[in-house]
Amino acid sequence: MKLYFSNECLGEIGDINVEGSWINGRIIFNKNTKKFMNFFEAIVDEENEFVEGNFCEEWLDDSNWYILGEENRKKEIYIPAVYLDGDIYWRWR
Repeated sequence: MKLYFSNECLGEIGDINVEGSWINGRIIFNKNTKKFMNFFEAIVDEENEFVEGNFCEEWLDDSNWYILGEENRKKEIYIPAVYLDGDIYWRWR
């Protein structure tokens, strides 16, 4: 499986588990992920308030996020929770 924003692959996901409506795994980041790291960090930071105005509107639009799964099938997701250590959590739309 691969995480995509729009038409941009952000990494390969493995070690997938299902916990209720949440799916989690480990992502191996690629070079495209670099520009998203501050965004991902802000989303999962429970100590500070997330400020939408600090990020591109396109990044905040769930319709731009998806997982490319088996047989290159596109599965839409909500904005994923991606941790800098490579943990990733998402829900299907």
